[in-house]
Amino acid sequence: MAWQLRIERAAIVAAALVAAGTPPAAQAQNYVQAPCEGAAPAFVDDLQPLWYRRFWTGECNGLPALKCRSGRPYWNDVVRTLAARAPAAQRREVAARACRLGRQIGFEWTRPSKVRRIDTHDLQSLDRTLEGAPDVMAGLAAVEARVKGRTGS
Repeated sequence: MAWQLRIERAAIVAAALVAAGTPPAAQAQNYVQAPCEGAAPAFVDDLQPLWYRRFWTGECNGLPALKCRSGRPYWNDVVRTLAARAPAAQRREVAARACRLGRQIGFEWTRPSKVRRIDTHDLQSLDRTLEGAPDVMAGLAAVEARVKGRTGS
């Protein structure tokens, strides 16, 4: 009986935190799928984590309807597609590189427009580069080089 009360209290506290508007950056990133799970970047405002979620899932939850279009490209799908296209011996490396790249691109794309160095047009172009590359590793290398050129890192 006592354990049931503890569970109910924990559920009430959790619901209160959600209702109180716990910042999205503090919430678990369960939308970043395997193998890319990891710590959330340090977001600069309340909208950035919502856009970061859009980047990974393709969903516009909580974002202005006139500014957000759901669907492709979204990075969870990109990682799965690249890994599936890679030879079996390279799948782990491809996934790891795609995850690192996704974190970097996603964070930059979600920054405030005044300072962002990767925009939606760039995302679409990078996606076309990955899709059109005859070799997954060459496509990743081309996108990594373009991102480095845009961000300096």
